[in-house]
Amino acid sequence: MMKIMIVDDMPVFREYLRNFIDWNAYGFEICCEAKDGKEALELYEKYLPDIVLADIVMPYYDGLQLSEMLLAENPDLSIILITGNSEFEYARKAVKLGVCDFIVKPFEKEELIISLLKLQDNVNRHLEEQNEKEEIQIKQKEDFLRKLIYSNNPGSQYESGIFPSEYFLVATVKTELHENKVNPDNIVKWRHILYELLHNMIKINGVFEIFYDYEGNIVTILNFLDKKDMENYAAYEFKDLIDLARKHLGFNISVGISDYCYRISQIKDAYYQTIQALSVSYNLRKSGIFDYRKMRLNANQEFYSWKIIDDIYYSLDALDYERIERLISAELDRIREYENPKFAPMIYMSLLSLLFSYIVKNGRNIDDIFGKDFYPYTMLTGNMPYTKKREFIYDCYKKTVEFKKENTDSAEAVIAEKAKLYIDSHFHEPDLTVADISKKLHVNQTYLRKMFKSAYNMTMSSYITAVRMKKARELIMEGRQKLSSISCSVGYNDVSYFTKCYKKFFGYLPSATKNKF
Repeated sequence: MMKIMIVDDMPVFREYLRNFIDWNAYGFEICCEAKDGKEALELYEKYLPDIVLADIVMPYYDGLQLSEMLLAENPDLSIILITGNSEFEYARKAVKLGVCDFIVKPFEKEELIISLLKLQDNVNRHLEEQNEKEEIQIKQKEDFLRKLIYSNNPGSQYESGIFPSEYFLVATVKTELHENKVNPDNIVKWRHILYELLHNMIKINGVFEIFYDYEGNIVTILNFLDKKDMENYAAYEFKDLIDLARKHLGFNISVGISDYCYRISQIKDAYYQTIQALSVSYNLRKSGIFDYRKMRLNANQEFYSWKIIDDIYYSLDALDYERIERLISAELDRIREYENPKFAPMIYMSLLSLLFSYIVKNGRNIDDIFGKDFYPYTMLTGNMPYTKKREFIYDCYKKTVEFKKENTDSAEAVIAEKAKLYIDSHFHEPDLTVADISKKLHVNQTYLRKMFKSAYNMTMSSYITAVRMKKARELIMEGRQKLSSISCSVGYNDVSYFTKCYKKFFGYLPSATKNKF
């Protein structure tokens, strides 16, 4: 857990900050609260928070003065200033001091959460904790939900009981990896954060399930207890999500909303309605809410099935490009995409999204394969014959297969071992992070964490801690160095924090080590 200190001279606002967010759900905890800058300095020494949320106008020391003093003591401290004053001069001074963010009251809680999670290490820790919480039962449930949108016969233990009524809407959130001015890997990472935010934003009279489809889109099945609630649903949460992504994360998302459906067997059609509604965003080149109910498109034209997804992914794993081309060609011939030029670009991009999701899940950057100036949307919406556009899709898959063949040295076990060796030789560096290791190895962070956990049955952060603690115990047993020196030699500049970590790892203090052996 990342520790947060709240500093504000108004008790009501401190209570508001303390209670209006489920801090633990995002990997944070409130460790202390201060009513002014003077008390904040005293509590900082005692609790050593990782993050400070501070008002600007306070007695003794204002937020800017407090920030300057705290950052002089610990330049790595993360500070977010919260104020009712939006003047540019305050923001300019805050940035100059090294403050991480500047939030103006009033603000939505999601705005503050994003500011906290935008601290790179917090995002990584949060995602790692989420990955660790995944259980087999959750995966089985996700598989069932995907079958609801891709198959006519989901057949699962979850089929009965997961939804209490028969009033449904489906919403699909789509993010294009290559039509935004944001690194594709960062978009994939932040899509996880949007996924978590959406869980806490949706408030309906009923239940809902959120999961990813095979393109990496966020799909939400909304199940209302009352028909009127379904018919009056205005999708405000999704509008807020679009604004959050655009304003705070720097990329655009679009949301497709289905028509009403009245039994679980209609969810597959409802999902395809959201995809068709999103096709309008391709044609208009705009982001926003696209409501199928207001468009009345043809819901019968689905463009691929559960089976072709499995077949394509299997063929990519097997490096069988010829089979992939046959699969895609047969599917495009079946649906005759050339008869519907407005719908066709979305079909092509969906096939590419399947490929992009596969690439990222397998630890590669999309730019590694296609280069930085790769804009498929421009190509696929141009005035070219459909045969040329098909060839472009085939070529993308072919390049991916060829890239995989040429990079067989990046097998999962090899990647994990390289990460382990890097940690073994750099554990003494205080600022060692998973982000650093992924950059050194040129591997996607999420993939690297997954491969390491699979190979060694522990997270990378846990392994870094284990290596440091075991080395520290060796040095303590030798008895040649002071504890402060040992602390620094294993990557901890703060001996008190090192002592806490040591006790948490071994169950006893460093001073009791020799008595244990």
